[in-house]
Amino acid sequence: MPTITEAKKRLTGIKGHVAIAIWEPADIFERAQHFGIKLTIKDANDILDEIDRKQDCEYGISWGTLDSFIQEFDRCNE
Repeated sequence: MPTITEAKKRLTGIKGHVAIAIWEPADIFERAQHFGIKLTIKDANDILDEIDRKQDCEYGISWGTLDSFIQEFDRCNE
């Protein structure tokens, strides 16, 4: 996911209304804790980056999206 600075650059020049959902590492940590998965801040940032790259624009990013990516990350790093 982009940093706040990078997100601001993406929005430069857009006029009018926009719809924006913002997910942050705290969201990743909250959901990971639900599954008993311990993550570092780097892990959470990596998961957010992966979600940003692979999100399905038809469905957006939901709690289920976070859950899936967190669980996949955990499986790949066992």
